[in-house]
Amino acid sequence: MASLIAIRDAVALHGIAELHQLSRQFNQPPALMQAMLKQLETMGQIERVEVDEHCTIGACKNCPEGKACATESYRIKRSLSA
Repeated sequence: MASLIAIRDAVALHGIAELHQLSRQFNQPPALMQAMLKQLETMGQIERVEVDEHCTIGACKNCPEGKACATESYRIKRSLSA
């Protein structure tokens, strides 16, 4: 099983990492990966990214399929002192 440190490092390496991307990378079921990501979020290591923050074209808000294709994404938590 993947460690929390390995998952956190993968998120840091990717900048923004999607749940299903990490699930495939670590060969873990999405439900288990989601639980591990939630644990890292609780620990203050990562934060969930809203769709409109990282949408590359900025059209997700106006797209009728925008919510259907939205995925769960995470990034390293930004420091408040920075």
